[in-house]
Formats: sequence, structure tokens, C-alpha cells
Amino acid sequence: MSLKIEKPQKEEVWNIKPLPGYVCKWKDIKVDGGFSEEFRKCFVNVCHCEELPPPLEDLEQDEIAAQLDAGNPSFRIPMSIGEMDCVRDHSNENSVKIDVLVNSTFYKKRLASADDVFFRHLLALIFCDLIKSRHGIDLDPLKPIILRNRVAVGELEVQRINKKPEQRVVEELYHNDSARMKETPEDQKKDDHIQELNELKQEIFGVKSIQGTRIRLFNGKRLEISMRCELDGKPISDPKRLNLLLNPTRCLVTLDNSRSLFDFGLPFHIDLETAKSKFNHEKFSLVISANIAL
Repeated sequence: MSLKIEKPQKEEVWNIKPLPGYVCKWKDIKVDGGFSEEFRKCFVNVCHCEELPPPLEDLEQDEIAAQLDAGNPSFRIPMSIGEMDCVRDHSNENSVKIDVLVNSTFYKKRLASADDVFFRHLLALIFCDLIKSRHGIDLDPLKPIILRNRVAVGELEVQRINKKPEQRVVEELYHNDSARMKETPEDQKKDDHIQELNELKQEIFGVKSIQGTRIRLFNGKRLEISMRCELDGKPISDPKRLNLLLNPTRCLVTLDNSRSLFDFGLPFHIDLETAKSKFNHEKFSLVISANIAL
């Protein structure tokens, strides 16, 4: 009997030196200090290169918002998350630094300007989740500080990325497992697909699914939240029993000034001057809407 040993084939890689873009800063993020937890500043360098592919679809803000409204988001941003590094800030304190890499064409069109608030926020929602998965650092996508007149903090590290010409997406939140889907019954396929869309929408919005709520985004500019008000399964029909407290980042609804019905963070900063609320007596729902603060 002969034994044939095949040497593993080395995957071709790009050694990419990122081009600087802009910097997101977080204060007092929790990191593992070995013997105890420590709080450090965190800088995320959003940078770009030609080698990474752009999104499969070049969609406008309104088109992405329409996908979210329809419950069928398909827009993806290919990106690469770099290693976690230690840098010194202007106070000479140790801080965390991570590079996030996207395609140059996409960056120049959708992210380069400080006015590209929607796409910058969408990108932050995605890379915060990826950073948490890879490095265990929990960054709030609603709280980055964009540094003025800074295009990078620390040195932009060379990133090694596998060449996959047939695969345009380098790293996404979710992947379709076609082999598993072929072996799954048709009904299970539909259930899995719906679950995947719900999870993806959750990641894009940056909030957990909250029972009794419905969140919609209109034209990428106005946020609407509907909350079904009930206690122990019984609907609340008198809106005078409800108290709504709203700030740019959070919503709190209390009942009879004694207990909380809803308390959650908003997926976008809102303009309180444009906020409106009404009670739908047919659906026993409190509906609030407000423009996104741009």
C-alpha cells in the first residue's frame, strides 16, 4: 500500500498598507488587564485600500432605508478588522487602537465627508459588532467621537488578507451556508432565512429585539417606534396611565408612575424638537416618531 501525502497549499494573500481615513474615539472602554479589568480609551482608524471589494450593490441611503422598512436588508459592506494594538494618546496614557479596512472607492463616495452621517453610523454599527466578536471589546456604536483634523492614531499596520477572486465579500456579518440549506427541508429553509434577516436587522439597528415594539426608518431620516402597551397580557387602554420620557439616545415608558413598561436605547440619535407621540386606541400602542439628528 502506498501512502500519498499532500502538502497544504498556501493561500495567496495581499499585504496591504491601509490608506488613512478618519478616527473614531471611545472613552473608558473595558478591557482585560490580566489580573483585573481596566478602562482605557479606544481609537478605531477607519482606513481603506483598493484591494478589498466594494459592496455588491451601490445603494443610496433611501434605498437602504427601504430595505430595512421592508424587512429584507441585503446591503453588505466588506471589511477587514485589524489586530488590537496599544498606543499612547496625547496624555501619554496607554490606549487601544484597532484598524478597520474598507474599499477605497466606497470610502471616497460614502464615508470621506463629515456629512456622510448615515453611512458612517451604519459602518460603526457593523464594525462594533465585529470588534466585539474578534477582540471581546464592547463599543457602543452610538457613542463614537469623530476626531477633527486626525486621519489616523498610531501607525496603520499592514494587514494580510487572503486573495479570493471568486468571493467578493471578505468579511460580513452573516454568510449563507448553501450546503446546509440543500439538506434542510423547505419549511426549515424559510424559518432559517427569516431568522437570519431578523438577526441581521438587529445588528444593523444596533438594538436587541424588544417584545411588543416595532422600529421603522423612513427615508433614512425619520425614526418611528411603536410599542404595544399591556400588563400581564392585558392591554392598557387609558393613555393617561402612561408616562413617556425621551432623550436623544433613550426611550422610557412607565405605567402609573410606578413601573417601567419599556426602557431601551435608540438605534440613532434623535432631534427632540421634532419628536411626536400618539396613542393608537385600536392597537393599544404608543407611537413615537422623530427626525434623526444629522
